[in-house]
Amino acid sequence: MSDHRRLEKILESAIPQDRLLSAKRIPARYKFDALRPYRPYPKLRMKGYVPSFLVRPETIAEVSEIVRIAKRSRIPIVPYGAGTGLMGAAIAIRGGIMIDTSRMNQVEEISKESLFVRAQSGAVLEDLYNRLQDDGLFFAHDPWTRPIATLGGAISTNSLGYLGAKYGSIGTQLLGLEAVLPDGQVLRTRPAQFSSTGLDLKRLFIGTEGSFGIVTSATIRAFPQPERFALASYKFPSFEDGYRAILTMRANDIRASMVDYGEEDPTHNEEAQLNLAFDGMEGEVNAHVAKADRISSQFRGEKLEDRMAQEFWDDRHDIALMFSQRISRTTYEEEPRTKYDYIHVSLMASKVLQFRSETLRIAKEHGVKVLEVGLWHGPELFSLVLSSKAGNPKNAGLKLWQASDKILMCAQDLGGSMEFCHGVGLKLAHLMEREHGLGLEIMRRFKRAVDPFGIMNPGKAGL
Repeated sequence: MSDHRRLEKILESAIPQDRLLSAKRIPARYKFDALRPYRPYPKLRMKGYVPSFLVRPETIAEVSEIVRIAKRSRIPIVPYGAGTGLMGAAIAIRGGIMIDTSRMNQVEEISKESLFVRAQSGAVLEDLYNRLQDDGLFFAHDPWTRPIATLGGAISTNSLGYLGAKYGSIGTQLLGLEAVLPDGQVLRTRPAQFSSTGLDLKRLFIGTEGSFGIVTSATIRAFPQPERFALASYKFPSFEDGYRAILTMRANDIRASMVDYGEEDPTHNEEAQLNLAFDGMEGEVNAHVAKADRISSQFRGEKLEDRMAQEFWDDRHDIALMFSQRISRTTYEEEPRTKYDYIHVSLMASKVLQFRSETLRIAKEHGVKVLEVGLWHGPELFSLVLSSKAGNPKNAGLKLWQASDKILMCAQDLGGSMEFCHGVGLKLAHLMEREHGLGLEIMRRFKRAVDPFGIMNPGKAGL
């Protein structure tokens, strides 16, 4: 009997056959996450990566037993939520067992008194939002992937949503969790809001992409339904004008729930649009909107019609729905001629305009087009969309890869961080030592202590 067949027989003792697929039967969508051939990563295989097995557990006991089997067999484990991660964290680059958590999607408890929701890691964020709304509560994590992304996936990248300006990332909202460690044991952290009793162990699983274990359940803050929700959009004649307005709003303690600022075609310094959302008590919201109006006008901002602000808000998840349709049917026989990249860096506010200028210079030197630059939630969080096209698709990818790397290193040189909401995965792993210095070795020591055989999502996050 081959090793593959032997392992399959062992797995069949842990999970029913209808929830266990071997390599040839695994659907194509599991070959990639959102790091796909239209993105610039030179080591990415065109045909993707097929795990040896795909399992779909329904209970923590099944996850624990699968991990124990993997440990005994020294075979990799790769957690998979909805496959929306941009950095390749859910790609089975070394084969092994991929654990699809989508069947672990139960809402386990909602407390109106204590303001929390506890749910399994495969719960879709949109479903959590709707369940809490039905109970008169508010689920405040709202990324572009909300209709399809899972709770466990959001925690694994410390996802940031549209309402992050007020409510922070999913890690900020996380109270406690349950996770299966690389030896199959189950860790449960207390869902207490405050503690001074040693290391905050849930942090081992926030933004670490399943490298220390598999989150199976989490307790997340819920919030009261706001009395009023308001939107406002403004057009500024230049990026600098809108940027100064955002700084002034912060200095005047204007607390927006969403700050979304973008400039299309920045090489021509065309108009930039600021979209704001506010929620809370009616009087508070009205005061913030009125003050935002006044400050925007001081910096040549023109308030747009209410319908334009509403259109932006209503369309904010459309890209996720398109992605969901595309991954179910797309295969890649040849490299796409046009490549795209998405960059999200965190900088001191005083460095943002310098960084924008350097970004445009680097892109021009490499023949790369900057489709959009912007800010998310505050003046420190800077994002870019880049593209490159060439007669030879490999050249397009190489140009974009080199330009992206230089832009990321520029952010680091200015004292910033190279990513603030999508994790590291494969794509940024080579820059982790530059990002953390000695800190990366400390992370690796933690990894070796928790996962001595290196089975938990190997090859990711520079660990």
